Amino acid sequence: MRGSAETLKAGGNLRLDQALYERLCETQRHISKRVVIPEDHCGSFEKVAGVDASYFGDSAFVGFTVFSIPENRIILVSVSTARSRIPYFSSLLCFREGPVVLPILRRFLPEFDVLLVNGHGLAHPRKCGLATYLGVLLKKPTIGVARKPLGRLDEEHNVNHLRAFEDRFYYSVGNMMTLEEAFNVLRRTTLRDRGLPIPLETAHSFSRRALKLVTGYERV
Repeated sequence: MRGSAETLKAGGNLRLDQALYERLCETQRHISKRVVIPEDHCGSFEKVAGVDASYFGDSAFVGFTVFSIPENRIILVSVSTARSRIPYFSSLLCFREGPVVLPILRRFLPEFDVLLVNGHGLAHPRKCGLATYLGVLLKKPTIGVARKPLGRLDEEHNVNHLRAFEDRFYYSVGNMMTLEEAFNVLRRTTLRDRGLPIPLETAHSFSRRALKLVTGYERV
């Protein structure tokens, strides 16, 4: 995120004051120092989870799924609701979405080997996107999947950590795995005719269904 002493806008007139912004940025830098990236292959990733949230005001509808690579099917689905305490600000997604998805992730922590999120990992100006935030707090391997990069592709955090998966999305490591391992997980969970990996797309679909069922509202 650029510059400096300006307040940050979100959703029209909402603003984030500079002091709070600096504290959140410092928290991200602190979390990024706790990331563990193995030098070699660190294990087998057979159960791949996806989590995503859809919002209506400050209400969040969270979809969570687990896809079994050996069985080639979704083996677990859960939907929950939570209250979001902070609006979305660019590069600060982890503070909006992290707290609303953590309860369901902790509930099913033993049920998955790696987590996919709709956001970035180390490909972030402070090396702490949503995937890194969750990976460090949960001490789990995580991968960030996003439609577009944060900032220009030639910026250092993207050159070093961001990769394109064909022409469908970008990905980056969040925690406890390598870029090569991340690619292999995505290759085995992404269908040719779909835009996102199966567990993440399914989680997104269930979060949208829950939002529509409760509110009648279709946008996310």
